[in-house]
Amino acid sequence: MEELTEHAQQQFSALLGRYSEDSYFYLARNYLGIVSTPFHKPQLTAKLCQFFSLKAHQEKMLELLDELDLVILSLLSVTGPLASEVVMDLLKGSYSYGTILRRVANLQERLILLTDEGKLVFNPLLEAELSKRCSLRPLFGSNEILNANTPYCSPEFLRAYFSLIAKEGKIAFREEYTRLFPSFEAGRLEQLFNALAHVLSQLLIITVDKKVTIDYTKAQQLLQLDDHQLICLLLALQSSSLKKEHALAFCSDLLSYLEALAQVDTQSLKLLIRSLSIKHGIPYDAEMPTHLSTWGVITLDGVWKVADIEAAQPPNPLLIDSDQTISYLGSRNANDILYRFCFIEVLDRQKRYHLTKESFLCALDSGLTFTDIEQYLKENSSAAMHTLLLKQLRMVHERYQAISIYDGLVLCCDERTAYVVQNLPALAEHRYRNLSPTIFLMRRDTEENWRQILSAAGLLAGSTKSYEKIEVLKRQNSLSLTLLLDGATRCHPSATAKVQSELHAVHSDDELRQAIENAPFTGAQKQDLLHRFQAKMILSPSQIVAQVINTVIEAGGFDYQGKVSLARQAVGRKDVALQLQLTDQELVVQALEVAYTVQREALLKVAVMPTMEVKILPISKIFLIRFVRFHVS
Repeated sequence: MEELTEHAQQQFSALLGRYSEDSYFYLARNYLGIVSTPFHKPQLTAKLCQFFSLKAHQEKMLELLDELDLVILSLLSVTGPLASEVVMDLLKGSYSYGTILRRVANLQERLILLTDEGKLVFNPLLEAELSKRCSLRPLFGSNEILNANTPYCSPEFLRAYFSLIAKEGKIAFREEYTRLFPSFEAGRLEQLFNALAHVLSQLLIITVDKKVTIDYTKAQQLLQLDDHQLICLLLALQSSSLKKEHALAFCSDLLSYLEALAQVDTQSLKLLIRSLSIKHGIPYDAEMPTHLSTWGVITLDGVWKVADIEAAQPPNPLLIDSDQTISYLGSRNANDILYRFCFIEVLDRQKRYHLTKESFLCALDSGLTFTDIEQYLKENSSAAMHTLLLKQLRMVHERYQAISIYDGLVLCCDERTAYVVQNLPALAEHRYRNLSPTIFLMRRDTEENWRQILSAAGLLAGSTKSYEKIEVLKRQNSLSLTLLLDGATRCHPSATAKVQSELHAVHSDDELRQAIENAPFTGAQKQDLLHRFQAKMILSPSQIVAQVINTVIEAGGFDYQGKVSLARQAVGRKDVALQLQLTDQELVVQALEVAYTVQREALLKVAVMPTMEVKILPISKIFLIRFVRFHVS
């Protein structure tokens, strides 16, 4: 066990010092024995700190942790500090409200958990050891299996998608595309196509007019991301959170936890999403399971099976066949350009592209140069495979260069202005080419930008002179791709708690029980000690002293006056809840008032947790009342 630090002891003392007087002295009397008056509170706190710093006591506390304890602790290790009510709300799908309420209260009584500004935190003296015992299961289900080898939206898929829409000139899904992507089911492939079209249009990577156009500069920036980062970005873009930087961190954590779990049931998946949403301070998105399924991260097969998100693999050499098909195994690197000058034929374990005259011309039209293609083929294939192919491509390229067609604006100027236009660095990206020393072909789509540059340089440019009205499409607003990519590059698989906990059978200390039973105390004192022993609050023989801390913990059956007395003790107390067992249901309540009818029948007015709905219940109809103590700072 790690040596305790002075900082942890200071934290423990500070947290305990904020407790209400009732809660503080209840704990002090339980762990230190009889508290004599007059007393010095800082001295009592120091004694409590010393008690919980003893290695023997810490080991006993850790030995007594059972499965439900570890579920609650594991939840807090995922989310960070939470209010008790939030813990109960998150776990209500697996356990009853009363069960979680009692156990959270018990963990506070055992000082496994403390409260800090109303939120549950690990005892600083035990934090490191408690964290080691946290696990993802059984919190998120109990089944364990290897990750599924199912397809998902990887950079490899994205390259194939760009290649396909460049060939087709449209983004609408067609049934025959399933032949190109045989590992995908038709329905899931269509969902993926539709989602990609929406996201890439948002980012202005693809623009849909009469024909689809691809901004390859932005596409290449997107393809710099690895598999994990790409899926984080795609999920974040579909997230309901407006703070995309928080959504990216959330998605990265979510992927890391899912990969560790390998499979989850629907309830566990929703709990994981809710827990991480709380951790990252974003709204819960009920559609997140659908988004995960769309991108191929999870697949429903009885339970949700998680895809094996692969790490980057070293690229294999290209194999070039005589019919100009190019194939490879594994994945290409981030700067690969094969998809730019070839059309996809099959994306499976082996990827196959086809280099045609049309795909080559399409690449040249998109701005890729023959030199780029030549260098790529030389670096990624053997000379025997690429020599003849490059000769054929060189001949096509020479014919291609014979004619150039531009869609731009002609800028005519005098020699002085021409010198400025030619040598102003800011105008370089807006200038297609020089038609003569004083005539330039400028980009139409950035006319507004280069006019501002000319104006800033002190030149006066009149309106565009034209003989025919040309419709110029307005520039669309897009999400900031640069900011999103910057956030995505910071997404990396994160470390999670171990998947499976090492549960040991919890054995009660028979020597402590025997010491209580043999002590020369009254029946009430022994009963109180045994109650606290069963609640795992007795760690040492030094706690076995002649006192009664809890006069009555529960009352039921025919003990009408006991039930009334217990209800009256709880009225108006915010640190106490009552668990009520009725004939047909169990309620956890806060007592508001005890009143009497004309016939002197006691009525208990309560606020039912967690909705705080007010009800009035005849105490005679309550079978059992159990006192549950909370410790709030």
